[in-house]
Amino acid sequence: MTIMAAGACYAAGGLQVSGKTLPSPPPAAAASPMPLHITPLGVLLLILYCLISSSSSVYTELLMKRQRLPLALQNLFLYTFGVLLNIGLHAGGGPGPGLLEGFLGWAALVVLSQVLNGLLVFAVMMHGSSMARLFVVACSLVVNAELSAVLLWLQLTATFFLAILLTGLTVHLYYGSR
Repeated sequence: MTIMAAGACYAAGGLQVSGKTLPSPPPAAAASPMPLHITPLGVLLLILYCLISSSSSVYTELLMKRQRLPLALQNLFLYTFGVLLNIGLHAGGGPGPGLLEGFLGWAALVVLSQVLNGLLVFAVMMHGSSMARLFVVACSLVVNAELSAVLLWLQLTATFFLAILLTGLTVHLYYGSR
C-alpha cells in the first residue's frame, strides 16, 4: 500500500490541470530548472499502466514457476517467437521504408537500454519475485527523476521527496522484517 502511495505522490507532484499550461521559457532562461508536470489524463493512464503491469507480472511469475522448463529456455522460446513474428510482419508489410530507415543512433541506445532492462528483469525474476521486480521499478523511477534533475534541469517538488521516503519505507518494511 505504501508503494502505491509513493507512486501517487510521484505522479501528483507535478499534476497540472489542463488549461493552465506552463509558459515556455525565454531563450535566455533555457538553463533554468523546468517544473515537473503531468495531466489528469496522465495520472489515469499511469494508474491503468500500473494495474496492467502488476497483474501481468504476477500472472507471468505464476506461469513461469509452474513450468518444468528452465527460465532461460522459456525466455529463449519467448524471444525467438517475438523475433520471428516481427520479421514476418515486416516481410509481409509490402513495399515501404526499410526496417531501420529514419532511426538515429539514439534509437539504438534505447534498444540497448531495453535489452539491459530485460536482462535485469530476467535476473530479478530468476532469483526473486514479483515484489522484488516492483521495488526495482519503484527505485528506477526515483533514479530516473534524479538523473533528469541533474542532466535536464527538471525541478523536483516536495511530493517527489515524499515519494522517495515512502519508497524507502516500503523497502524497509518488506525486507527489514526478514
